[in-house]
Amino acid sequence: MFSLKVVFSVLLIASAAAVSGSAFAHAAIKESSPPARATLDTPPKEVVLVFNEKLEGAFSSIKILDKAGKEVVTSKARVDASDPTKLHLDVPTLGSGIYTVRWTAVGPDGHPRKGDYTFTVN
Repeated sequence: MFSLKVVFSVLLIASAAAVSGSAFAHAAIKESSPPARATLDTPPKEVVLVFNEKLEGAFSSIKILDKAGKEVVTSKARVDASDPTKLHLDVPTLGSGIYTVRWTAVGPDGHPRKGDYTFTVN
């Protein structure tokens, strides 16, 4: 006869196996344009970030900061209508310097992920 502890353990393991792995995942960046630590001869017209899951546009954002930490782009990032894993930000003409891309991504699980990286315009 099985003990209650063994039955409970088996049910717990079966339940965990049945839950999709994506239920525990958070939006993670897979690709960026411009890439991290890139040195560009011409400034980018937009920043595009690609994530591992669909994004919630109302809560996901991209900011571009100059070397002094001042935000240099005032437009709002948008989720790509044809590919909701992509987040776009139109960028005005940037001068020479080092810029930081600071992003927040919120996927279907509602948990925000944040990150940043730099690129340089010659």
